Amino acid sequence: MSMWSPRIDTNARVKYIGIVDAIEADIKNRLLKPGDRLPAQRQMADALSVDLTTVTRAINEAARRGLVETQRGNGCFIAQTTFSHYNSSQLIEGKPLDLSMNNPPIPSGLNLEKKISEAISELSLSGISASHHLCYQETAGHPDDREAGQQWLSSKLTGLNSDQLLISSGAHSALFCLLSYLKRKGAKTIAAPEFSYPGLRAMAEQLQLDVVGISMDEQGIIPEQLQLQCAKQTIDVLYVIPNIDNPTTATLSVQRRESLISLANQYDMTVIEDDPYYQFIDEKLPSLYNMARDRTWHIATISKCLSPSLRVAYIASPNINDALGLTEEMRISHLMAPPLMTAVVSHWIRHHKIDEITQAIKTENIRRQSLAQSIFQQSDIASHPASPHLWLRMPHGYKALDFAEQASRIGVSIVPSTAFVMFRSRSQAVRISLGASSDYESLKQGLTLLSDLYRPGLIRSKTIV
Repeated sequence: MSMWSPRIDTNARVKYIGIVDAIEADIKNRLLKPGDRLPAQRQMADALSVDLTTVTRAINEAARRGLVETQRGNGCFIAQTTFSHYNSSQLIEGKPLDLSMNNPPIPSGLNLEKKISEAISELSLSGISASHHLCYQETAGHPDDREAGQQWLSSKLTGLNSDQLLISSGAHSALFCLLSYLKRKGAKTIAAPEFSYPGLRAMAEQLQLDVVGISMDEQGIIPEQLQLQCAKQTIDVLYVIPNIDNPTTATLSVQRRESLISLANQYDMTVIEDDPYYQFIDEKLPSLYNMARDRTWHIATISKCLSPSLRVAYIASPNINDALGLTEEMRISHLMAPPLMTAVVSHWIRHHKIDEITQAIKTENIRRQSLAQSIFQQSDIASHPASPHLWLRMPHGYKALDFAEQASRIGVSIVPSTAFVMFRSRSQAVRISLGASSDYESLKQGLTLLSDLYRPGLIRSKTIV
């Protein structure tokens, strides 16, 4: 923690304002950072050759401007909120930097809008019937598009029959329809990692399903903890994100996958394998679907490896009867996936362009993770080299919600662990998404602000009076 060298801005009309203006200018220029200590008032008065009253007036004015905060018995510090007026407002022309949404990054040199336009143009010249992508379609998806989806998924789902594959309007819709279908079949309780996709909890509440959180470690959901819960109550559905978990970035090892499937078989649980980040892992680990096809549903979305603008997700069902049953739920919910978007994705799959785009996004993820690692060197983070987000654990005794609120005040939006928790947890962390910022330099400044705010001893817990 640095100590400020007192000075007076000579352009100020009076001395005490000159002291305040000097503090403000040094904050703008990052010579002073949140948490930096100011000298004692008498020391400042002696150093500046002014009386103590002048310094006291200056500190009061600096506090009124939100530049400093005084802690009784500890001294005066640069306020945690100061960058909201200066550094963060320079990031993207005064707008907050959103590091809360898990959007895929847009790699430099990749004009996705142009590629979508080119795909539509190529489709119009291909001779494919207009009814394929300009008219209403089957809820499960056009057979040609389901075959394209089967082709894309063949590297991880072996022996998949396209009749068992459905196309949904995004993974969120797919999950809601699937939970609704499973409830209709008698499901009442879902087990999920203690931190998991917030939409799961919202859907469960809407459908009046119970969600039980299972403790995690750095490898993800702990099988022994799941077994203990299964011994206490009936668990009907197990939900997992096996690769680069959202939000914790954990990837299940082969041994852990085998243990979870063994428990699913033992306790007759249906498995939902939500796998949006498979394309970003180098080691192609076995899917839960391949390990227990008779009880597993697999969801694979385009949104996380291409673009959320393409509302296309594939659902691999355990068998044809379940595929037909889920189709009925989907027909009620959203009728069909957007045909034109689906046609674009199918076109990219058939012409092997989808891997090119995905690889470019993966490379950009790696670049941004490397940046984050260089900035958060001494911090307690969990990450994956190609993940679009990282999981920043709070120092002992600090609250994730407090940190997220302080980050918001300095112009950076992140998500506290409270948004992901499936049951009460002592663990405190925040998810920082790296892909939403299109400006690499803005991302760098935003991460630097968060790193400065994170320094142990500077995170402030909210005071309630």
